[in-house]
Amino acid sequence: MANKLFLSCAIAITALGANAQNLRGTKLDDRIGHGQDSLEVRQNLSLYQDYFKQKNWEEAVEPWEIAFKKAPLALSRLYTDGAWMFEQLIQKETEMDKKNEYFQKLMHIYDQRLENLEALNSFATPKTTSTRGNILCRKAWDYYYYCPSMNIEEAYKMFRSGINDMGPNTEAFVLSGFIDCSYRRYMADQNNGDKRTEFIRDYMECNDICDMLLDQAKEFGETDTIKAQVIVNAYLPTQVQCNDFFIQSGAADCAALEKIYSAKVEENKSNIEYLDAVLKTLENFECDKSQTYFKASDYIYMIKPTPRAAIAKAKRLLEQGDTNGAIKLAQEAVDMENDPTKKATYAYSVAAMYFKKGNVANARQWCKKALQTYPSMGKAYLLEASCIARMASGNELEKSKFYCLAFDKVVRAKAVDPACAGQANKAASGYAAHFFPKSEAFFQGVKEGQSVSILGESTTLRLR
Repeated sequence: MANKLFLSCAIAITALGANAQNLRGTKLDDRIGHGQDSLEVRQNLSLYQDYFKQKNWEEAVEPWEIAFKKAPLALSRLYTDGAWMFEQLIQKETEMDKKNEYFQKLMHIYDQRLENLEALNSFATPKTTSTRGNILCRKAWDYYYYCPSMNIEEAYKMFRSGINDMGPNTEAFVLSGFIDCSYRRYMADQNNGDKRTEFIRDYMECNDICDMLLDQAKEFGETDTIKAQVIVNAYLPTQVQCNDFFIQSGAADCAALEKIYSAKVEENKSNIEYLDAVLKTLENFECDKSQTYFKASDYIYMIKPTPRAAIAKAKRLLEQGDTNGAIKLAQEAVDMENDPTKKATYAYSVAAMYFKKGNVANARQWCKKALQTYPSMGKAYLLEASCIARMASGNELEKSKFYCLAFDKVVRAKAVDPACAGQANKAASGYAAHFFPKSEAFFQGVKEGQSVSILGESTTLRLR
């Protein structure tokens, strides 16, 4: 009987351990238990929350610690409130030992939250549900800015671990802290080739995430301007910071990149993922005329033709004066690419090549193809406007219709992509100079504002 009783208890304990991770559907009372301890927990939960609302962090610490220790699964906000509270205390504290004590407790909050993440998420709301990557990122940020004896290598590893998990979902403030850390890490050891390469990679990753989110903001801008502005307010300053650090670092002048990647391209000539990353890096820093860039594209193309390699080879042919060959390869890149934004970028390249060749009709058609997959590509509208202006023919009134349509395109460019506003305004002034003169309009029965057709599109007749 004793053995059976022991076995039953063991099974019950095992079952409790297995089920402890799933608290779905439970209430606070279920998670803090019953009896005297639960009354003490409830009392301290209430007490710390009152002090917390008053921003009386010093008084909030003791009741928070009791609740945190005795009922770590009571509330998700025990962790978020605790982290915020110790951040404030660290900033206010002047005595180093006390500051260190607060910091250790802050780090423990994140460690315990990671241990209990499954259980905490099982009863969390969508708003309070978290991920491992999110917690690692926030821990890294707090370590970097609040550790009294911060080690930059340790901070970098922590940031890297969190961002590897979060990827494009990384919050803007985390990216800001990470690029600050990576920049200072590189600047402290500028002769270290690995740190230079890692800083360049980190910059590109942060910049790409910002680009992606800011592109989303453009899409939201037509349906939810508030949401779009929230994204812009968060990620635009972060992107500006990334660019400022990168410029200040001097890490990626073309000569430096050539030196970094020339040998590594040879070492990795059968590694298509590495070679593609090199192409992307060199393109981003406008170092796409180097031998390393062309060599990497050749190696990729021999293994398996990819859109980026095709475009790289097209650039080489363009440099050599073979525009027809370049266009053929660029069109191949468009056909291979599935990502809408990249497809549009490659289509724009084809348009630019046709424009350079003087075939403005084809150039215009490829601008339209680019805009079909990426309607916010302002430069495609600007190039299309240039094509239309080049096509102007007929008498003065007929020519003015072409310039009115070109004017429409630059206005649209500015609307979808504010970054090209300066170029758009300059182009608009040039096109406006070719509008039909008011002094002659009256005698020909021409009225400003009337709708006219040109090149299969409608535009508004404007007068100068």
